[in-house]
Amino acid sequence: MRPLFTWLMPTLIWAVVLWRAPSAFTTRANRALWAAFAAIALGLSCRPAFIERALGDVTGIRDVTQLLKHLAGVAAAYFLLEYVQAVRRRPDRPGAARARLLLTVAAGLALTLLFVFALPHDADGAFGIDAHFGEPGVKVYLCVFDTVFALASARATVLFWSNREAVPPGALRAGLTCLAASGATGLTYALYRYRFILTSGNATEFDADGKPVPLQDTLSEVLPALMLVLLVLGVTVPPARTLVGYLRDQYALWRLHPLWADVVAAVPQVVLGTPSSRLRDLLAVRDRSVELAHRAFAIRDAALVLREDAPVPGAGSAPGAGSAPGAASTVAADEDLARVEARWLRTAVRHRARHLPAPAPPSALAATTGGRTPREEIAWMLTVAAAYRQLGADEGH
Repeated sequence: MRPLFTWLMPTLIWAVVLWRAPSAFTTRANRALWAAFAAIALGLSCRPAFIERALGDVTGIRDVTQLLKHLAGVAAAYFLLEYVQAVRRRPDRPGAARARLLLTVAAGLALTLLFVFALPHDADGAFGIDAHFGEPGVKVYLCVFDTVFALASARATVLFWSNREAVPPGALRAGLTCLAASGATGLTYALYRYRFILTSGNATEFDADGKPVPLQDTLSEVLPALMLVLLVLGVTVPPARTLVGYLRDQYALWRLHPLWADVVAAVPQVVLGTPSSRLRDLLAVRDRSVELAHRAFAIRDAALVLREDAPVPGAGSAPGAGSAPGAASTVAADEDLARVEARWLRTAVRHRARHLPAPAPPSALAATTGGRTPREEIAWMLTVAAAYRQLGADEGH
């Protein structure tokens, strides 16, 4: 389980740190959350052996990474509580912020003093403490850290869970639920570590060279890993929903582009702004939902202009239109109707390019096509666009 924390978890947390770096310059809550992830990343980065050796050589303290990772954990707990307090809807109690800061400073000072005066330093790296796991100074040192960790986890769990009901169901509530579960997992880990520290005694084993073998305990590795995964999920679920929406709209624009490009080339006055290419659409990073709606309505507006070209609007009928005998064939009828509209649009665009009047639209298209809302209109135009592409493929063969 050691490689889980040595490489995988630091990589995951550093990715979040880099991703959220711009947010550190925005609100107090975002700064606190970014600082919490940065502290976690720094603490986890003490694990690789080459970093342990480098820090030991620089400081002259063989196991300095032991202290650094715990100080980073205390700092992460502080910043996480600051984040929770910043995003909750109720004001902080007078003096609570100062109390949190004083507790953090006191815990960091206590860990430093215990590290200097109570811990033996005859082994290298962050796991050198395992060589003296049953000694009183080691137990006090670890219990100080676990106490801070337990208090922060319990407080975060309560606040995240209490704020959960204040937001509507959806991505934000799912994120808060993950954050509350992360806090509960952290509390479980801290309580388990109390039991492990107080009951394991000096269970250290030594290898053939007389070096201590790090104590292996599955739950002590799995629980903090699960806590961090839930924490990452909690802060990424709401943005992930935005990303999914962006990708969905981009895909819809991609599918709509051939039909849109043809009809606005025939009726350019319906375009809002400057038409863009398909590749430029794909590279745009802004919100695409409004642009998608504009394009769907541009196609509809272009169809209305093309109808005005028809010599006898509303006359004629397209083959296959209205062929559905009853409600049981609604889906098939909708698909056929989309093909009817696509065929008429393709013919009307060609006539426009030749400076000919558009053909009269089939009567089935007069009042039964399109949608009542923007989302319904977009869905309908995507169906028409698919039929339009298929007609082009059929003609190509």
